[in-house]
Parts: sequence; C-alpha cells; structure tokens
Amino acid sequence: MTIKSITVYCSSSDLLSNEYYQDAKEISKVISSFKFDIVYGGAKVGIMGVVAKTAKECKNKVVGVIPNFLSKKEIIFEEIDDLKIVDNMSERKKLLFELGDAYLALPGGTGTLEEIVEVVSWKIMGIHNKPIIFFNKNNFWNNLFKQFKFFEDEKFSNKNLQNSFHIIDTVDQLKNILIKWQR
Repeated sequence: MTIKSITVYCSSSDLLSNEYYQDAKEISKVISSFKFDIVYGGAKVGIMGVVAKTAKECKNKVVGVIPNFLSKKEIIFEEIDDLKIVDNMSERKKLLFELGDAYLALPGGTGTLEEIVEVVSWKIMGIHNKPIIFFNKNNFWNNLFKQFKFFEDEKFSNKNLQNSFHIIDTVDQLKNILIKWQR
C-alpha cells in the first residue's frame, strides 16, 4: 500500500497545556518533511490549527473537512489547499476516512475518540487495512487501550484490537514509521 496522505484526528481546544501544541507542531513538521498530505478537521484553532498552520509553513498540502454547523464555532482555516464543507459529522468522518491512506490520533476529546475508534472498528471488520497510529505521549490513550483489552478478556472482541494499530510516544518513533512507509 502506498501512503500519500495521513488523516490526523486531534483536538480543537485552545485551552490545553502548551506541550500538546508543541508536540503537534513537531509532528506536523515531520509529516511535512516526508511530503505526506495532511487531512484534518478544517479548523484553525487548537491542535488542529497548529497541525495545519505548521504544514502550510512547511509548504505541505493540507485538506480540511468541516461540517457546516462547526464552520463558525471552530473558525475555518481558509488558507489551506482544499477545504471541504459538509452537511454533518457523518459526512465529515466519511471524507476524513476516504481521503486518508493512514490515520494518526493525537490527543483529543470525544470527537477525536469517536473518529479514531470508528477507524479501528472498521479495520477489525475488514473494511480497510490502512495503518493507524496513536500518539500516546504521557499515556494519553492508555485508558482506551485498557478498555480494548477488557473487550478481549470478556470475549466482546475475538481479536486483539491492539494488533490493529501502532502506539508511539515520541516524534522520533513517528519518523521511523514514516521512513518505512516511503520505501
């Protein structure tokens, strides 16, 4: 499988610790250095905005997908290469899925959680076989991974969900994965 684009799921909050924005900036620089297009939620605020703005500063292609009802609340980033305004969250998730050749979950809230769990679920069901990465710095996603393990232990899942994605906690680990994808 050839990777040309990475859908990045992340927070739109401007109220986070600065560390989250710094990580997002470094991650966007790394993705851009490999010239993988970035697909994301279309906003210019929060981690989303940092990812997009940094990619544009690095002269990388950025595609945003935002539902109309969020276009005012999350403040659309109009300086990206391609902005797709859709009618609802279902259309947004569908396009974010279709436009990405791989998926990266950065820290985020319920929207990020919903989006990345859907992509994991679809991979388990055989709907796709695209790579998925969780950026787990400071154990951000550990409670989700514990829940996945509980599903398996209690027989709600007949597969080890954690075999369906990569878990990283440093930008260098992301770099190593992207090097492999370039081959």
